[in-house]
Amino acid sequence: MTDPLPADLADAWRPVATLTDERSIVAVSITAETTVYEPVEPPATTPVEASLPLRSLFVTDLSVSPSLSTIGLEPTGLLSVATSQAKTRFVDVVEERGVTVDGVRDTIAFETPSGEPGKWHVLEATYPLVADETPADADSLTAEAHVVVWPTDSSFGVVGGTHPLEAVDDRPVDPERDRDRIARLVRSVGGDAPGGSPAE
Repeated sequence: MTDPLPADLADAWRPVATLTDERSIVAVSITAETTVYEPVEPPATTPVEASLPLRSLFVTDLSVSPSLSTIGLEPTGLLSVATSQAKTRFVDVVEERGVTVDGVRDTIAFETPSGEPGKWHVLEATYPLVADETPADADSLTAEAHVVVWPTDSSFGVVGGTHPLEAVDDRPVDPERDRDRIARLVRSVGGDAPGGSPAE
């Protein structure tokens, strides 16, 4: 079971879905249980045609069998494989829910408190809008998706989220605040955000 959000986020966010995925990487089987969260009190609803919240956080709990140490592998040596798999799975999940991922805008390396490296992927995303509820000249909403992965003692930490980059019908957006929130999530579950948070 995925751990709940840390105290400074828990009161403002609620779980809306739990997604389970099983994959084999190298010589191990990995079960990923991802809990998706949305704001408890979201702003005025943006008419998006997708089942993934426009503003979301997610935390993934990984179970590895057999353990990496049992077969002589270290998480640090598999970081590139783990980040590639996490990013691919995230894209699969969001696209299954109606969001288009247009590519990776940036990949940022950062150092975790243990001194080990982590990777933060910033992806460009697009949410389709409900045609009859939005201005005639708007059919989609640009957004940003984040996937953050770092090695732990025995496995990997994986968190992230999504947020809008533009408003519809003058609804306010604050991308920097949303990026900082994801950075707080990274720090609270054992990683550490790179200096500040990735900029647009």
